[in-house]
Amino acid sequence: MIRRRAAAGMALVAVIFLIVALAGLGAAIASLSGVQHDTEGKSVLAAKAYWGARSGLEWGIQRAIAAGSCASSSAFTLSDPALNGVSVTVTCEPYLFGVGSTVYRLSSRATIGTLGTPGYAERQLSASVSNIP
Repeated sequence: MIRRRAAAGMALVAVIFLIVALAGLGAAIASLSGVQHDTEGKSVLAAKAYWGARSGLEWGIQRAIAAGSCASSSAFTLSDPALNGVSVTVTCEPYLFGVGSTVYRLSSRATIGTLGTPGYAERQLSASVSNIP
């Protein structure tokens, strides 16, 4: 009889260990799921900021080449549904190159969200274009 009672206690220890191990595994899976969701959200914000900067850069290039000059700085907020809330600042610096030719150095910076919060993303792109034939 004494042996039977000792074996019953071992089964209880094994069950408690199994419950604790499964609870730990469940907590780890929940944590990884939260990290994956957060990473996905930040990737979407980064993509919005990139495409906002890209659109601002293309807008600045078109204005510089079409008008033959460029404003030093322009700021606007995009209203397209896919890029809603993206603020863009485009800067342009003209440099004379030879006779009648100009090189434009453009920079476009796009931000979304408030600096210092998890919902913030910023991207900056730059390009040089010219009217040289």
